[in-house]
Amino acid sequence: MHPFLTFASGLLLGVAGVRLLKTVKAPEGLKTAASSLGDKARHGLDQAQAGLRDATVSGLSAIERSSASLRDRLVTAPVEPPVTETSVAEAPVAKPRKAKAEGAAAKPARKRAAKASESETVPEAAPEGGDAS
Repeated sequence: MHPFLTFASGLLLGVAGVRLLKTVKAPEGLKTAASSLGDKARHGLDQAQAGLRDATVSGLSAIERSSASLRDRLVTAPVEPPVTETSVAEAPVAKPRKAKAEGAAAKPARKRAAKASESETVPEAAPEGGDAS
């Protein structure tokens, strides 16, 4: 029975408090302060929403531009001709690099030898059973 009395007394005090709040008027200074505070909060939220919207639009447009340029590169990619022996021989020779430190001696640049075709590097085998002349 004790919990029921606690509940009933809380209910009665709650009803009395609500009736009292409805009858008493708030001072004008408190009303204007609350409304101006609400206006300031709404204004700040509107500014944050507009800034977020602008940032989203600019980010999406940047993604759109970069994807369009990549799409253009993929669609209009130039086809390179296959590498042949003559094109390898005509390739420019790389210049030697400069020494990184002033006191270090510069190493001479090595030239890479052109790769020989497979028919030149593999000697023909002599027929079996015959004389190798």
